[in-house]
Amino acid sequence: MTKRIVNVKKLQGKCMGPLTPHTTEVFDEIKKQAAEMSVLMVDSDKYQVTGPRSQCVVNVKHKTCACRKWDLTGMPCKHAVAAIWDISRNSIDAGIPEEWVSDVYWLSTSKKVNENVIEPINGPEMWTPSQCPTTLILPKHHTQVGRPKKKRKKAFGEKELEQEFDKGGKMTKKGTTIKCGKCGNMGHNVRSCKGQGGEQSTASQESHTATQGAPVDNLYE
Repeated sequence: MTKRIVNVKKLQGKCMGPLTPHTTEVFDEIKKQAAEMSVLMVDSDKYQVTGPRSQCVVNVKHKTCACRKWDLTGMPCKHAVAAIWDISRNSIDAGIPEEWVSDVYWLSTSKKVNENVIEPINGPEMWTPSQCPTTLILPKHHTQVGRPKKKRKKAFGEKELEQEFDKGGKMTKKGTTIKCGKCGNMGHNVRSCKGQGGEQSTASQESHTATQGAPVDNLYE
């Protein structure tokens, strides 16, 4: 950090413009593009700037442009620079375009940022001995009762995901309700069927038989 601050100060000493060196290079390119623009004055604050591929409205009072580059960066875009030059041509004191750039990019602001430096320090042989003890004592460790756990703690929802799949990677039928193929009732299969819900199955079979044997006309009564 000390070397960086010194290098920045050396670079600042060579810069003569109001902006920082990098900002000056970027803004010079913007001014080259602004020379290709044509400006139509609508009001003292509003300008219509037309270029080879774009046409934008510039408001110099609010420092805004339709392309939004001036709004986002704080640096006048090519449309804004062209409008500022048009203001000067109309005998209005607008100053140089660099004066419309945000203070963040100014050389004076950069110098204020780098005013503070990191103070140099002497070697360890010249340090004042500390009164703190040099031996660090380990904190007391209390062994918990029982065998220590070797498996890690599973994250939230990880157990539910493991229960849905078996070792082969296939989804299990856990949580689903099975239907008995013998009596037709839910909750058990043929192997464990002991006639559960026999009355329900008999009633369902009788209703099914009656429906099949009933005349067609009686079905719609």
